[in-house]
Amino acid sequence: MIPLLILPFTLAQTPEPTIKLPAEAKGQPGRIVRLTAETASKHVRWHLVSDDADLVPFPEGKVALFTAPKAGRYTVLAWTAAGDVPSDAAKCVVVVGEPVVPAPADPFARDLKKQFVDDGSADKARHLAQLAALYREAIVYADKADVTTAGDLANRIRTAASTLIPADALVGVRKRIAEEIAKELPLDGDKPLDAATRAKAAKLFERIAVRLEELK
Repeated sequence: MIPLLILPFTLAQTPEPTIKLPAEAKGQPGRIVRLTAETASKHVRWHLVSDDADLVPFPEGKVALFTAPKAGRYTVLAWTAAGDVPSDAAKCVVVVGEPVVPAPADPFARDLKKQFVDDGSADKARHLAQLAALYREAIVYADKADVTTAGDLANRIRTAASTLIPADALVGVRKRIAEEIAKELPLDGDKPLDAATRAKAAKLFERIAVRLEELK
């Protein structure tokens, strides 16, 4: 009798299924957040741990669309399986923030833009850059010890302007800037500059320079 030859064999094992979601996603109230599950398995099941939001899976299952009407933190779960082996659930926390409120329009920036667009000078871009540089320098003037009054400060700016920019350049823009300065700084040229007024002037000149640099 020929003895049976017993050969070792190994049963093919189904790899343990895995699934991954982003740990956190962010959105705004009423806006759709797209969630994508990472897995080698074909099918994904989703669950939203909340009654005050919505989750709509795509037909193929690996993508779901989330939306919530109000701010809050919402937990989304997803899992899959391979053969008879289920995966652990993956979790994503969707953080829905308060609606972004746009900053109020700056009338000063709007007026500068209009004056610049309406200016027909061929060299207006170059003059604009020079004017912005002037107000960057004016920030320094506001803190100089030999600039003792509002009149001294105004004269220093006018003198610098006369060397940088032609008198007929950007007339509308410069007029609007002068109006803004008159609203913010003392009109009395003989009034001494105290620390608070110097700081206010420096802040104003910084704002003017920024608005000029934003113009195109």
